[in-house]
Amino acid sequence: MKRPPIIPLIFCAFLATPPAFANGESGLDVDYAEHLPLVTESMLLDITHTGDTLVAVGERGHVIHSHDGGETWAQAEVVPTRATLTTVTHKAGRLWAGGHDAVIITSGDGGNTWTRQYHDDERQQAVMDIYFTDENHGIAMGSYSLYLVTEDGGQTWEDVTIDEEGGYHLNAMVSFADGRRLIAGEAGYSYISMDDGETWEPIDLPYQGSMWGALKLENGCVLFYGLRGHALESCDAGSSWVELDTGTEASISGAAEHDGRVVMAANSGTVLVRDDGSTWREHIHSSGVDFAAVVALDDGGFLLVGEDGVFRFPEANEEKGDD
Repeated sequence: MKRPPIIPLIFCAFLATPPAFANGESGLDVDYAEHLPLVTESMLLDITHTGDTLVAVGERGHVIHSHDGGETWAQAEVVPTRATLTTVTHKAGRLWAGGHDAVIITSGDGGNTWTRQYHDDERQQAVMDIYFTDENHGIAMGSYSLYLVTEDGGQTWEDVTIDEEGGYHLNAMVSFADGRRLIAGEAGYSYISMDDGETWEPIDLPYQGSMWGALKLENGCVLFYGLRGHALESCDAGSSWVELDTGTEASISGAAEHDGRVVMAANSGTVLVRDDGSTWREHIHSSGVDFAAVVALDDGGFLLVGEDGVFRFPEANEEKGDD
């Protein structure tokens, strides 16, 4: 039986996630993530690599970390939420993660212990991406046009509206040194800023469906990717776009690059590979799961996360060049 895709599962789980405790209040009990023996096989929705540490996050506030390239994993000791975590990022030696109930948590010890910076289950929004330019200035964006800005490292967050006619999900951001920023969004609602996010304008994309992620490539081009195998590329900082022929209708949820090799992770075990601007090649991972994210490793391999935990690509019985 075909598994349901991960992205719809995110938002279904969002509506059912039980509240923890109100944002800004003190002296209340915290619902910490439970320690479970099979947490590494649970649904994981994002993964990042910082220094020698890999950190992945997922359902029920689960956070796991590895210090040996993903060979072994340990669950974080202290995570002050049981909300599903959908994104994790790092900047200047600190980690941030976010998810349902508009929760934002942070760690300064490589992902083992976390503190909560923001939470508001009443607003019924999920954080889908967190982007920091330095240790103080960051943005958290997500469902139904959630857009929060901090200038003090996440101690306080301010609501900002980027589109009065919005209401759609904001899924991922990339930026350029000249002040341009791009947001990949839902249902054709993606945005460009020319002034480091002070003002935003809609992008006229060749595909008007949902873009679930964005990746800035080593050559300066940008990939947007999402629904039904659609992927778009811009090599002029978002001024013009071309639609790529991925050869699949599997929805794409994550992408990563290592030395010119780009890997995109999609539903039903689908992995798309492009080397140095060549055409995309489809690989069906033996796990067959819906993937949510992918990260590149220093050895040229990749780790994928999704249903049932963490997976390696190329797989153990394959050569990196023959996938």
